[in-house]
Amino acid sequence: MNLEQVKKLNIPQKPGCYQYYNRLGKIIYIGKAANLKSRVLSYWQKSAEHTPAKWAMLKRIERVDWVETDSEIEALLLEANLVKKYQPEFNVSLRDDKRFVYIKVSLEDEIPGVFLTRKIDKAGRYFGPFVSTQAARETVKTLRKIWSYCTVRKPQLKPCFYYQINRCLGICSGAVSKKEYLTKVIKPITLFLEGKKELIVKSLKFKVKSLEAELKKEKDDDKKEELARELGQLKFQLGNMEQVLAHANILGLLDKYAADVVELAKLLGLPRVPQRIEGYDISNIFGKETVGSMVVFAEGEPDKNEYRKFKIRVGSSYAEASEDKQGQFVNEIIEKRGDVQMLQEVLERRFRNDWPLPDLIIIDGGKGQLNVASQVLKKSKLDIPVIAISKGEGLRSAGAPDKIFFPGEKKPLELSLASPAMHIIKRVRDEAHRFAIGYHRKLRSKNFLADRF
Repeated sequence: MNLEQVKKLNIPQKPGCYQYYNRLGKIIYIGKAANLKSRVLSYWQKSAEHTPAKWAMLKRIERVDWVETDSEIEALLLEANLVKKYQPEFNVSLRDDKRFVYIKVSLEDEIPGVFLTRKIDKAGRYFGPFVSTQAARETVKTLRKIWSYCTVRKPQLKPCFYYQINRCLGICSGAVSKKEYLTKVIKPITLFLEGKKELIVKSLKFKVKSLEAELKKEKDDDKKEELARELGQLKFQLGNMEQVLAHANILGLLDKYAADVVELAKLLGLPRVPQRIEGYDISNIFGKETVGSMVVFAEGEPDKNEYRKFKIRVGSSYAEASEDKQGQFVNEIIEKRGDVQMLQEVLERRFRNDWPLPDLIIIDGGKGQLNVASQVLKKSKLDIPVIAISKGEGLRSAGAPDKIFFPGEKKPLELSLASPAMHIIKRVRDEAHRFAIGYHRKLRSKNFLADRF
């Protein structure tokens, strides 16, 4: 198909999923969109930046079909369910990559919960996988606005905080039975994740009609009041569900920084758009409580569950030193080692762990930091692109230009603040700095209190 043929299709400007078919009538790709027409047309635009695999896919498309949904969340769930059902060849990364996230309903827990996971165990119900961790996270948050599931795994004496603000039925403290909790919360969430919203709506409407009929016949005032209250709750739940879903613009998050990451990949000459970016920084004041930070951006968005912090180790000599000399000892260690050596320690410790590998590393620093990062990667036999960003000596003001250092290049690159690539680089650097400072202050505060008391 070509652009003119696609333009003639009556594709709606609504959320939903689209399917591409080959000449044999087989689905070869399934995608989702907040605006079906805009998204499908974008594949054939001259300005489209496609990977070789995408170009190969476009050449094989003979027919386009689509399914409308009422909300973006439903489009996201429908895509996951359709991919699982049809296993299209060009969705192979969505189907197989273990780094992608699932929504789990933990039926095996004393209090069934809803949360995100990258691992599939033998118990529970799993929905996904989802390419975007951020979109899956927003989906779980949205579900909680409709069905107030509890975040506590085991019963306790007091109800959780969310019960006090009417965001939990109180199963955690026995306010409702597990059977009632399963019926009112877990079952509808499971149906919704299966893409069966219509069954939920139909069931709620049926209950509303039944209660309305019962209310008309009831003559006892106390009973009528109870029925009226229950009826009001059901109507609110029905209206609230539609309203919350209508305003959950989660697919916009997928494209919010997509252009920045694509531009960054082009600038750095990366083989593919980086899905996981890691940023590193070192923080200390006068050599005390030196820490390192690792932040992770997935698809251009912070993935705070993947953040890591490192307390710089000063060795056994510090522990053996007398209390009045420990501060002096730390100062000497910091002075001798400097930020570069401490960064080396952080990176070496990071790559000794079995964490997902990044597609790009961004270091807060200059040539020295970049060189040591490259050495650690080489020693670890890892071929991961790495860059460093710094304002240079004596240029710490907000208006000073940032310099980007590349391995093997003598002179740094200076980009305009309006550059999309600079947007994502600065966001990662600034977040790594913020996270390091936060951890550093926490340790200082802890030790300050310990010294006083």
